[in-house]
Amino acid sequence: MAHKNFLFISVRIILGWMMTLAGCVKLLDTKHFISAIDRIGVLPSWSIVPCAILIIQSEIWLGLALVVGFRTRIVAALLSALVSLFIVVIAVALFRGMAGDCGCFGPIGSEQIGRGVIIRDALILISCLWISFQGEPNRPERQKIAEEKPVDYS
Repeated sequence: MAHKNFLFISVRIILGWMMTLAGCVKLLDTKHFISAIDRIGVLPSWSIVPCAILIIQSEIWLGLALVVGFRTRIVAALLSALVSLFIVVIAVALFRGMAGDCGCFGPIGSEQIGRGVIIRDALILISCLWISFQGEPNRPERQKIAEEKPVDYS
């Protein structure tokens, strides 16, 4: 059981810091990220800046929530949706024959759009899904709580 707890907490914290780092790097160089979104060309021009802000904020806040263990299953599920979106966007860019920086980790982790990005994001997605389906260690499940008989105060 201790091994499972260690693995769960380790994956949760590493994933949380990675997402937080990705969001912070994008926040520090927002122009680079906006230009990456624009280059991929899946969004109308009026929505690029609001989407960039939403993605950056989501990565930072959801990442921090994972690090501290706040609503871990829900946060991991939301990150799964976000990472799934990234995979779809990169796949569309590949299908269109686009090249260039994916914008994933801003200027510190510049990586070309390609299968490697999809594989990395798929591994991140698997980690998010694993966390969201594991349940939190040392926390009673809702079913066990529901099975308890109510206290009769009469």
